[in-house]
This record gives sequence, structure tokens and C-alpha cells, in this order.
Amino acid sequence: MSYPETIEQTALKLADTTQEITTLRERMNEIEIVETLDIAAAKNGEGKPLYSNETTRSAALALRLVGNEDYTELKETLARAERKRQELTARLERLRGEFKLYLVERQAVAVTAAASAIESTKRSTTPRRSGAP
Repeated sequence: MSYPETIEQTALKLADTTQEITTLRERMNEIEIVETLDIAAAKNGEGKPLYSNETTRSAALALRLVGNEDYTELKETLARAERKRQELTARLERLRGEFKLYLVERQAVAVTAAASAIESTKRSTTPRRSGAP
């Protein structure tokens, strides 16, 4: 496979992984919203809010999310997807760098070949002086 094709395939994998991360975050956010609303609506036996201030509501949310298997699974999957995205990003940068180096080397070879051809042409068309070796 050529560099452009490999770069394209890696970029497409990176885009897919980025979309997966977005989807995972949206699903996690949905769980957070449901739990937050449930906590905000919770009342004690007297009809008063069970969680009276922001600190207790935040703590209750953190506890619920830790205990939520779906949320925990999404969080772990998100961590793996973010790691994969970092690896793909690094691979893409490396491939792009290698491709640029390949192009520069190819250009250098072409310039060297052209210079040799010009020099060869000069030698074959330059008249020799008499008495010159």
C-alpha cells in the first residue's frame, strides 16, 4: 500500500474513533442527566428535598454513577477509545512525516540525476582545445 493510501486509511480510522468517543460521551451524559434529575426530585418523608445543597447533590450523583454498571462500562470503553485515538493520531503524524521525507528524498534523487545529465551533456558538447589532454 502506498503512503497516500495508508495515510487515508489511518485518517478514516481516526475519524471513526473520534465519532465513537462523541457517541460514548453523549450516552454518558444522558445517564448523568437522568441521575441528576432523579436526585433533584428526591424528597424525604416530610416532602422536603433529600439533598438540600449542591455539595450533597454532587456527592449523591458521584455515588450513583460509580454504582451504575452501564456508566462504568461506558467510562472504560471511552478510556480505551481515547487511547486508540492518541495512537492513531501519533501514527498519522508519523506517516505524514515519513511521506514528506520520501518526497524530499525522491526530489533530491531527481535533482542529482538532472545535474548529472546536464554535466554529461556539457562534457560531450564542449569542444576540446588542441593540446589539452
